[in-house]
Amino acid sequence: MGCGAGAGAGSGLGEHGEGTGLRASAPEGGWALRVLRHILDAAATPRAAAEALVQHLDELGVPLPSLYLEQAGRLRCQAQRGYWQVLDGIPSASGVIGRAFVGGETIEVLDASRDADFLAAAPDLFSEICVPLRHHGQVVGALNVEATGAMPPGTRELVELAATAFERRLVTLGGPPPESPAQRMSRLGSELGVLDRESDILAAALDAAIDVTGMSTAAVIEPTGRDRTRVVASRGPLADALERAAATDLGVVDGWVGAGSSLYTLRTEGSALAVHGHLRRFGLASLAIVPLRARGQHLGVLVVTSGESGRLDVEVVPLLEVLALQAAASMLGARALRQLEERAKRDPMTGLGHNATFHQELRQRSTSLTGEHVFAVFVLDLDGFKAVNDERGHQAGDALLARLSVVLQDALRGEDQLYRLGGDEFATFLVVEDIAEAWAVAERLRRAAREATGTTVSVGVALTTDPAQRSELVSRADAAMYVAKRGGGDAISLGVAPES
Repeated sequence: MGCGAGAGAGSGLGEHGEGTGLRASAPEGGWALRVLRHILDAAATPRAAAEALVQHLDELGVPLPSLYLEQAGRLRCQAQRGYWQVLDGIPSASGVIGRAFVGGETIEVLDASRDADFLAAAPDLFSEICVPLRHHGQVVGALNVEATGAMPPGTRELVELAATAFERRLVTLGGPPPESPAQRMSRLGSELGVLDRESDILAAALDAAIDVTGMSTAAVIEPTGRDRTRVVASRGPLADALERAAATDLGVVDGWVGAGSSLYTLRTEGSALAVHGHLRRFGLASLAIVPLRARGQHLGVLVVTSGESGRLDVEVVPLLEVLALQAAASMLGARALRQLEERAKRDPMTGLGHNATFHQELRQRSTSLTGEHVFAVFVLDLDGFKAVNDERGHQAGDALLARLSVVLQDALRGEDQLYRLGGDEFATFLVVEDIAEAWAVAERLRRAAREATGTTVSVGVALTTDPAQRSELVSRADAAMYVAKRGGGDAISLGVAPES
């Protein structure tokens, strides 16, 4: 796969390699290399050198030459000839080019249809040669040629000589070009876009803000009330100073940028403004603040700061704004995902965790406990619920379930959760000191149902201190509940552990 798709005129080859062929083959390779070195020596930048190289190869009849250099894990096309569109940002392990880049060896594909790594930039490509490019021994890119037929004799040798000449010039130019600010922002934004946990998004945004601005410290600050803010996440040596500033002066600043503007200071010394005096007292000599806004919502601000005056390059402020926009959008996406996940865990009628959530959280909690703990499962079922539906209608039955869910949840300890297993059956699990405490909890649930709703429940309880038996607790508690129900309801029954 080359730098573009669709071979253009002037490739020097006809169908299956027929045509004019190479205009500088093996006997002339030394002359071609000397000419190329002369041409490359006139190039002032790596991209200009790449352009000179592929132009020279094209003039020699080398088919469809293209040159890539790696930047931030992707192979970026620096120059190409013979294609009508450019493919760029290729993952560094993709295709034949990626294989050459990763393996560090020349790859020659004689028949593309037989090579699983061949990624066709056009449907009629048949062969490919890819040579890795090095800088001080490290592979930094690749020189690639493709053809619609077989490669002319001597192509591989000529391309490898050209690669050597380019490597020589790359050393004198100081190596591959650095990642541009726009490319860096694109990469950082892409990394933010794949995250779905807000804590990860905040951490990545702070690291990116420090990277983009070159300042020492970054923080995300959200408003908590009139002229008050708090630090949600921070990175860097001035994080504590930002914490203190957020509790006082930065609350005003949040209001300044809340409408969508950005704010930055090049220096705070010499300013008569009180806020700048306060910031200097905290050790903040220069800072930039951009709003975190997305979909019309103001989530707070992204702050970057330094203890050095004039540390901020104002040219990066627009990039910081793009970063903040991406971070805010990712934060809202993460929150929406959490809401969907939370809804998926809950029974829509009562808002309690449902059957699947109960078993998942029961497994997580029970496996984290040691055998020293008494672990109890409670299963509750309404007595006579069918009669409520038959006599008063399903709406009355639903209202009773909703009311009962609130009553039973309130009867539990604050850290314990009630679940609706389905129909009129509820459950919970908790750690207790002994059987007496478990019985007291069950009695509290039974009494609360009767006193608050006028209905009664049958409660089954199962306990164990043996981690191996915890998977059996639900069935034991369920069986005990039916024992209580068969006895007339409004009762508690204890599930007995099976004999070993």
